[in-house]
Amino acid sequence: MRYASIGNGRLLVNLDEFGRIVDFYFPYIGMENQTAGTPIRYSFWVDNKVILDTDLITSLSYLDDSNIIQIESKKDWLSVSSFAFIDPDSPTYYLIMKILNNSGENKRIKIFFTHDFNIYSNPFGDTAFFDPYTSSIIHYKSKRYIGIKLLSAGSFDVEYNTTKGNPLDDIYDGKLDQNPIAHGNVQSSIGMEIKVNSSSSSKIYYVITADRNLDDLRKKLTRLNTAEIESNFVTTYMFWKSWVNKGSKERNSLNKLYNVSLFVIKNHMDINGSFIASSDFSFVNLYGDSYQYCWPRDCAYAAYALDIAGYGELAVRHFNFIKDLVSPEGFLYHKYNPNKTLASSWHPWIYRGKGIYPIQEDETALEIWAIGSHYERYKDLDELSEIYKKFVKPGLQFIMDFMEDGLPKYSFDLWEERYGIHIYTVATVYGALTKGSILAEGMGDETLAEDSIEVAKTLKDEVKKRMVYNGRFIRRIDENGNKDLTIDASMYAPYFFGMFDPADEIVRNTMELIAQKLNVSDGIIRYENDYYQRRKQLPNPWIITTLWLAEYYIDIGKISEAEKLINWVINRATKSGLLPEQVDPETFESVSVIPLVWSHAEYIIALNKYESIKKKEYDKP
Repeated sequence: MRYASIGNGRLLVNLDEFGRIVDFYFPYIGMENQTAGTPIRYSFWVDNKVILDTDLITSLSYLDDSNIIQIESKKDWLSVSSFAFIDPDSPTYYLIMKILNNSGENKRIKIFFTHDFNIYSNPFGDTAFFDPYTSSIIHYKSKRYIGIKLLSAGSFDVEYNTTKGNPLDDIYDGKLDQNPIAHGNVQSSIGMEIKVNSSSSSKIYYVITADRNLDDLRKKLTRLNTAEIESNFVTTYMFWKSWVNKGSKERNSLNKLYNVSLFVIKNHMDINGSFIASSDFSFVNLYGDSYQYCWPRDCAYAAYALDIAGYGELAVRHFNFIKDLVSPEGFLYHKYNPNKTLASSWHPWIYRGKGIYPIQEDETALEIWAIGSHYERYKDLDELSEIYKKFVKPGLQFIMDFMEDGLPKYSFDLWEERYGIHIYTVATVYGALTKGSILAEGMGDETLAEDSIEVAKTLKDEVKKRMVYNGRFIRRIDENGNKDLTIDASMYAPYFFGMFDPADEIVRNTMELIAQKLNVSDGIIRYENDYYQRRKQLPNPWIITTLWLAEYYIDIGKISEAEKLINWVINRATKSGLLPEQVDPETFESVSVIPLVWSHAEYIIALNKYESIKKKEYDKP
């Protein structure tokens, strides 16, 4: 299970519940997992026996609201206190491991790390060798080079091995075989012996750094020393404390998860501005695909969350990424890779014998809404000029052209399961038109701004006529023109994106039905009888849908009801602070990917609403 995430835009590392590296994304965040989800193991040899990483009782947490992971492990007299972090500017992972001896006698302890890298996410054609000039192991293939080095304050010898076999088999005699090179589907080990006196401690330093060039990698490995690593730890800590203080709030149980949410979003953002939905690679082994893509929908929520948290420059970085993806027609496709190429999709280009756009229109609309919302907050016209020309303007024109009888034409829904005219899509289109018009007016494009507002008004009128049933919203008009009356949490959207006031009777009736019909174990499921990832009699509650209802309660003044839902979400996070997509309705364990960037973005959105209301209450005379 993924338990902590750290990154810098060039490297993203996930740690599991044992504090082991399980995902290692380089050079794109999400596109190449150089471990392919296989954990990097560590173990100890002491008193002629092996202590494996899985033998230790381990806990992980973000250190003092920084993007550094503190790992505490213990077995009998052996205690290990570690800090894992990534250099803010370099694709370099550091682990400072302090080994404590509480046995009452002096010990000589060997520590081993074993690696099964799968360069370019596949095991074929790799090479691993020991480099005597840098005292490190290097794995490589084509333009990907990964160097591993083990250091300590003393002058201890390094043991190593490269093999096509299981590297763990080599540690049970307490020494490595020193095979200098292997190729193919290769693994490696590196080890070092240290002396730890009774009631004392010693440190070792474990480093993994990556590059696209062997010579540059070896230069970095040569420069590594313990003093530099200790200095980098302090610098990295101070950097992240300054970074999070820009958007963080007074420390309490609500804001601890808020700060972790900021880190998760930032860690899942590539240096080029892409956000991936999740870095959890476990889905690849189950389904042959994953969440490691840039969905414009998830990205729009993430950018909006960063905007309202005070990180507008990061949102603009994302918008610059999006502006280069727009199709000639003005829309965004289903999802993208972090290198700006089209990603895998299950949306057809033909439906019932007729050619269609394989899109979810809400994804195009949400990005325009997020950009318009950013401009409304920051008024940074210069930063948005190219973004407006390349994406917002053609996107608005596409949205207005992609209409029929006052409503958007058919497309796929946000859950990526159905075709039709969806109330969620309609609401996001309304949000795009109204927020996009503000930016269009700022750019001097008054005709487009006026047209956008007129189309938005027509859209709202048509929703009242055709997408309301028995005083509440319907989920969609299906492919046969029939009203889909299923209660769906996404029917919150007409209120959230400004089409209807939260106090409107239609909104109130809809949200009451969501609260009544979709409550499972005090969380909110996606829709009635949802079967996605379902393993029990009842559907799985989702984090984002639960927070949607919390946001509505905040906006209508039902603060205590909102607090219950927010606290429900907090209790679904791992102890380290990661939020899943959805949870088992009985055990509350994650049954899908973790972390999910959208879950963390939605938490930031909800908490900003909540604290804004609480501040108003506090400021009342």
